[in-house]
Amino acid sequence: MTGITRRAALGAALALPIAAPALLAQAPTKLRVSVIPVLDVAPLHAAIAQGYFAKEGLEIDTSTTAGGATGLPGLVAGQFRLAFSNTVSILLGVREGLDFRFAAASVRAQPQGPDMMAVLVRKGSGITNGKGLEGKRIASNTRNNTVWLRGMAWVEKTGGDWRKVNTVEVPFPQMADALAGGQIDAALFSEPFVTAALQSHGDKLERIGWFIQETAPGSAVAQYAAMKDDLDKNGEVFERFSRGLNQGVDWVNNEIGKQPLFNLVSGFSRVPVERLKEVVFPAYAKDLTEAEVGEVIATMSKFGLGGRYPQPRDLIFRTARG
Repeated sequence: MTGITRRAALGAALALPIAAPALLAQAPTKLRVSVIPVLDVAPLHAAIAQGYFAKEGLEIDTSTTAGGATGLPGLVAGQFRLAFSNTVSILLGVREGLDFRFAAASVRAQPQGPDMMAVLVRKGSGITNGKGLEGKRIASNTRNNTVWLRGMAWVEKTGGDWRKVNTVEVPFPQMADALAGGQIDAALFSEPFVTAALQSHGDKLERIGWFIQETAPGSAVAQYAAMKDDLDKNGEVFERFSRGLNQGVDWVNNEIGKQPLFNLVSGFSRVPVERLKEVVFPAYAKDLTEAEVGEVIATMSKFGLGGRYPQPRDLIFRTARG
């Protein structure tokens, strides 16, 4: 070996330790997640902004839809790896033979009022309870979801026949204008749109009830769903997602009532920061229990959404158990 060759070989050897990390570094795993612009997904956005997912080697790409139920077909089609959705819509998919599983927890209703969801009507309408909603048009962001189910339970609890209520679908951001304009008679709002509606149309609208807290305080509201096959094959990826998300939960809980959280929520909901200072936040959860899932299934059966469901223990993947 000539001197030049030896020097070249030595140079290459010395260069290897420096080049190795770049060569061995893996690109982050990309996860596309379907979301809706409500307070429930604040921990997800916090985990993105604070770099918690990045530290877990994940790159999160969010796609916004009108309701959790509308994101689930994309999960089946492989457009998303995870879909934020309400408990009812996920369970209805399972009932129809789709292999959805609860991959991560999200939120519960508050154990006592005020709560994150409310029934609003026009002032002067004379509607004060479920009985007054019979024959009327009430808006839910989508049909047959948690909002609709607990809304119908509230109608029944307050003296009405839920079968006589006409439900129409209106996205949360458009509900206030539709209600104030007379296109609907009542609406089932979720924060931050409850507060935004009362602030922007306070002369026309009023709240008559907290429909989840008054019917099922502390109950499961929404989760992140994934496909069973994907969870079984790539459980470690979802474990990383859950760890990052749970750090986001801690961040949000620490920032309740503070400017950083208002700025975060305003960014993805488009609700002005000043309007968020009176918003009621949900109870953010790191786990989902079998008892919670069982209660939702029982309530669904009572309001016409019954059927054959697997045991709750078989629907909760380990990453959602806390």
